[in-house]
Amino acid sequence: MIFLANRKLNPALLRRVLVHLSFLFVFFSLSACALIPQGFGYTGPEPRTEEIEKYYSYEAGYGDYLQQTLKVERDYRVTRIELESAYGLIVIDYFQRNEKSENLIFAMPILGGSNLFANYIAEYMCKRGFDAAVVHRDAQFKRPENFERIEELFRDNVKKDRLVMDFFEAEFEKREFGSFGISRGAINAAITAGVDPRLKYNVLAIGGADLVNLFRDSKEHGIKKYRRRVMKKYDITEDEFYGRLEYSVRTDPKYLAKHIDARNTLMFLALFDQAVPVKYGLKLKRRIGHPTTVFLVGSHYSTIAFTQFVRLAPPIEELCIFPLDFIETESLAFYREKFGDDSIGFRHIVFSVFQAPIKAVAGIVSWLSD
Repeated sequence: MIFLANRKLNPALLRRVLVHLSFLFVFFSLSACALIPQGFGYTGPEPRTEEIEKYYSYEAGYGDYLQQTLKVERDYRVTRIELESAYGLIVIDYFQRNEKSENLIFAMPILGGSNLFANYIAEYMCKRGFDAAVVHRDAQFKRPENFERIEELFRDNVKKDRLVMDFFEAEFEKREFGSFGISRGAINAAITAGVDPRLKYNVLAIGGADLVNLFRDSKEHGIKKYRRRVMKKYDITEDEFYGRLEYSVRTDPKYLAKHIDARNTLMFLALFDQAVPVKYGLKLKRRIGHPTTVFLVGSHYSTIAFTQFVRLAPPIEELCIFPLDFIETESLAFYREKFGDDSIGFRHIVFSVFQAPIKAVAGIVSWLSD
């Protein structure tokens, strides 16, 4: 840095330095990943029951809808859709390519949280060949006054997702659906995919199953704050708080993930995750049937280092604080394979070369453990 400060900046030299630093970052980051392939002996998901279909049945049909263009690019546009339904107004951001397609990927936001990362994933996939959509979530479940309605709110999210799939089938002729969910968005994706077979190809990042115990063990500040507020409002103890959740919550991947096809699922788990402790991610993995899983050596929030979400100089896509779009690249390769796109990305090839020895060892370990 002193050398650069005392001399006229050489752009060519700077580019070489950045390339070498990026290479080193990629090398060490990929060394912190381990991919466990699909478990051997898997025969398919458990069939969905009539009870599930009845419990998550929904009022089909929708009213008028409005469309507002938010952004227009050379190859795609972003449109906000406001859809009237029996469950209130449903807001959707639709990332639509100019080329007509029957495929759609839902980027699931964290429940009641920001859409920023979901929008980033939707746009990333749209730029690379896939229409995508983000269904907005509200924060009702985070309000203490709705604690006794929490199962109703979880179930209504599933009903809205199913209705939105109806909408895209009818209005945009979509025939195959996938999802990308991270954190609580992954939990939401696993729930909806467990209920509705149309949500077929799913990428689930740092999610988990067994929500009540996950809440109990999570170190996430927001969950702790929510628990304290509920306990104060209803004048209940911590044991009573979890007891009520145990009694009411049925919409949980613990019960539904067994209906997801593991062969059409890709998971990412962070080994040192304390917000969604990894043991609950492993529980989700087992419930699905041991899908292909990438283990990242990091925490819940350091997972961001395996993406290009944080831009160094917005809106320039190439300039990111972390130059490795590993999660996006692996997810894109997964979608291309499942949706029947034969193209192979250069970055996926590079990452696969780095990961080949790790994958080989992981495959042997997985085979021996089955």
